[in-house]
Amino acid sequence: MKIRQNKKRGLLLRPVRPSAAIQAAYYRDLMRLIDDMHDSTLYWLRANYRKIESQVVPAQDMAFDISVSKILRKIMEHLTSQWVKRFDKRAEDIAEDFVRRADHHTQANLKDALKKSGFTVKFNPSQSVREAAQLSINENVQLIKSIPQQYMAEVNTLVMQSAMAGRDLGTLSSELQKRYGISRRRAALIARDQNNKATATINRKRQMDLGLKEAIWIHSTAGKYPRPSHVKAGNDKLRFRLDEGALIDGERIFPGEAINCRCYWRTIIPGFDE
Repeated sequence: MKIRQNKKRGLLLRPVRPSAAIQAAYYRDLMRLIDDMHDSTLYWLRANYRKIESQVVPAQDMAFDISVSKILRKIMEHLTSQWVKRFDKRAEDIAEDFVRRADHHTQANLKDALKKSGFTVKFNPSQSVREAAQLSINENVQLIKSIPQQYMAEVNTLVMQSAMAGRDLGTLSSELQKRYGISRRRAALIARDQNNKATATINRKRQMDLGLKEAIWIHSTAGKYPRPSHVKAGNDKLRFRLDEGALIDGERIFPGEAINCRCYWRTIIPGFDE
């Protein structure tokens, strides 16, 4: 269905914003895996590190014991393989569930926004929306799979450095806890950023299917460190085409597309003129 131009009356469509509930659910799914991975890593490293410490006296001698590094390397290889496979197995299901929720959210909110503006629309699945959803799924699958790879690579470095320096288990555990905090923050960024992107991309494709062509950039005030160019675009009520994006900082981009961008837009129903 196309929305026909109304020359007598123009409208700005209510924006479709990302769902905080969907973002929180996605974050919880990621953290269940991350928590299990971190707990498992701590358990096995602590168990084997204690055995090594009890056999090597004083503890500083660990730095000169080649067998120690071999034992720890073998443990890390096993843990890395185990958790990479675990994340690989769960990645597609988590990504598909997240994108499905985002798709339903954008459709329901766009339908409600149109209804409040006097339009009744029955949505049918379109190829462009399906493609946008699949691209989002693919992107999120890769991001989820990258979590254990980054975590284990850095943990492996910490473990080897700890062994070579003869550090005790308490020092190593403290360093691993800091690495866990990095994974938590990265999971939060993925959930927030991808929720913005999926909502924006699917919503934009659906609006284009309706024949809508232009929108006005709205800057979000939620971020602590706003991009000056995005603030200016919002203040200027920058008008852009839904198939091209807005020209900002020398490139064409859409609201919510840049990393951690929380901007959105209000679509112009044909006939609107400031």
